[in-house]
Parts: sequence; C-alpha cells; structure tokens
Amino acid sequence: MLKILFSSSLVISLLGAVSIDELVNDSFEKNYDIKSLEKSIEIANHQIAIAKNWENPMIAFKTNEIMFDKPLSNQKEYGVELSQAIPIGKKLDIEENIAKNDRNIQIYSLEDKKLELESKIYEYSYNILIFEKRYELLNTYQKNLKKLENLNTLLQKYEKATLNEVIDSQISSLDLKLEQENLKNSIDNLYLNLEQITYKKVDSITQNLDIKRVDKEKATSNLSSHPQVKTLEENSTKYSQMASLEDAKKFSSVTVSLEYMQNKEQDYANVTVAIPLPIYKTENVNRIKAKLNANETNDKLDSLLHNLSLETQIYVNNLNQNVRNYEVIQKEIIPLKQKIQKNIENYNSFEKSNPQDSIKNLNELITYELKALDEVQKYYENYSKLLYYSNKGIK
Repeated sequence: MLKILFSSSLVISLLGAVSIDELVNDSFEKNYDIKSLEKSIEIANHQIAIAKNWENPMIAFKTNEIMFDKPLSNQKEYGVELSQAIPIGKKLDIEENIAKNDRNIQIYSLEDKKLELESKIYEYSYNILIFEKRYELLNTYQKNLKKLENLNTLLQKYEKATLNEVIDSQISSLDLKLEQENLKNSIDNLYLNLEQITYKKVDSITQNLDIKRVDKEKATSNLSSHPQVKTLEENSTKYSQMASLEDAKKFSSVTVSLEYMQNKEQDYANVTVAIPLPIYKTENVNRIKAKLNANETNDKLDSLLHNLSLETQIYVNNLNQNVRNYEVIQKEIIPLKQKIQKNIENYNSFEKSNPQDSIKNLNELITYELKALDEVQKYYENYSKLLYYSNKGIK
C-alpha cells in the first residue's frame, strides 16, 4: 500500500534538508521587515527614556533705548534673561505612558509580523512536501500507464486489444506528463517563494505529514493575546492617556524667568513667573476627540475578537473535516481497492481476467491515494491559516 503518512526524511536523504521550525527561526533573524520593526522598537525605547525630560531653557539678550534719530541716552540698558518652563502636575508622567504605548504597539506589530511570516512558511513548506509526494505517486502512475500501453500494443497483435485502446493509453500518458511538468514547476516556484521570505536557499525540507483532529476550545484559547488584539488594546489605552494629557495641559507648567540688567548707574534683576490661562478651551475639544477615538477603538476590538473567534472555528471545522475525509479514503476505500487488486491477481489468466484490469485497478488505487493526499493538502492549508488566526493555539 502506498502510504500518505510518512516521514519525508525516509525519502529525502539529501544533505542540507531543514525542518520548518529551522526555517522559521532563520527567517526571524534575516527578514528585513522584522529588522525594521526591531529598530522601531529601539527608537521607541529611546523616546521613553527622554519622555520626562524638561523643555530646554531659553536665553535672551536684551538692550533698549536704541535711538535712530537722537543721540544715545544715558538710560540705555543691556541685559540677559534666562527662562525655564517648570512642569507641574502629571503631564510628563502621562507623556511617558503614551511613549510606552507607542513602544508596545511596535512590539505587537513585530509579533504579528512574525506570526504572519510563520503561517506563510508553514503554508509554502507543507505544499512543497505534499506536491513532492504527489509527484512520486504520479511517477508510479506514469509507469503503470507505460505498462498498459506496452501491453495493449502486444495484445493488439493477438487481436485482444484495439488500436484505439493503444492510442488512449498514449494520450493518458501525455496528459499525465503535462500534469507532472506543471506540478514540478509549482514545486520550483514554491521553493523560490520560500527563499523570498526566509532569505535562505532551501533544497529540501524534512517534516512529518501527520494529520490529527484539533480541539476547538484549545484553538480559541489564545485569541485574547493575539497581537492584533493587543495592538488595539494599547491604542485604546493610548487614546485614554491622550484625553488625560489634554486635561493636564491646562496647568502643565510654570515659566520662571530671571532677568539681569545693567545701565550706566546700576545693575538690577527681575524675576517673572508666568502661568497658562486655559481660556480658549482647546484642550476640551482635543480631549473629546481622544475619548471618541478610544471608544471607536474599543468597538474595533470587540469586532476583531468576534471575527477571530468565528474564523478560528471555521478553520477548525474545515481541518477536522479533512481528517474525516482522509480516514474514509485511507482506511475504508483504499483497503477495498486493494482487495479488488488481490482478486484480479488471483485470476491472472486471459480467460478469466484481462491483464489490463490489474494495471487499471492499480492506477485507480493511486488515484485514491492522490485523493487522500488532496485532503492532506487541504488540511495543511487550513492548518497554516489557523496557525495565524488562533495565535498558535493549535501548536
């Protein structure tokens, strides 16, 4: 019996074969999108470090009594003024929290990118493994067609087969050859797709093609920690902090100025204390906008959780149906076809059974192996998507 569930390492003995997890880890180190996000996090950490720094002081150089049409006055003065805005209240604390929100959003964007990348690597890798297995089955199918063609050619001499049967077997062989060539092209392109996102040239992949049912409760257990969910939570918190910041801006700082002046007769100093007067209420408008943004983000968060849960359940249903379909084909239909094959082989005389029947049944057996493999392919397509939507809840 041709077995679908097997370790590809038994077939691929080439040096340099890598596992899917190795590809994932390598891609995390080499992918430029990930490197860019990591640099953004470094910048965000720097922003946090300086978030509570005071504003730079101001220095002013002064002179007065600059006459354009009169002689210089004896009251002419020169001086220098130093002013500093001194923060009061919680403005700087809130700005630091907002900077942390921005940093966390970048972190969750990085996690989301890694999750998306891992899902895509799984999709490409399993398609490669399945297509390679399919190619092997088609090779066996092709050999059987060649045997059938040779047999029909031989039987034609004894008038036990027609010319049309010979031609039909040739056409079937050519059709299959085209399918094999297209499949080989797909395999080559998948390797290139894999290299494109992993920045690693891969010659072969070693991984088991085992399939199993997935528990729906387990698959939905990590949704609340999905990077997209955490990003929206951080955005909501950020908008709430921005609303608080607008309140804090009303009385956020006191500006103290120290002025030193001198003239012909004396030196003296002036001290000025300035406080803001929030009479135009622009902070109120900005605070309302920030609160509205927070509420809108919370609605998006509820919608995202709802959709993630449903998408995850849909993929789980599809995946488990693929397992059921596979088991019916592999455990029920294929054994029956094997039983037919044994019966045909037991009656191997031309009078009781045509030798063509044996070859045709073998190819029908391979056809069901291919159908079983189709279910494996659908399984891993759903698995790859589910890996992302469930936040790896199925691993």
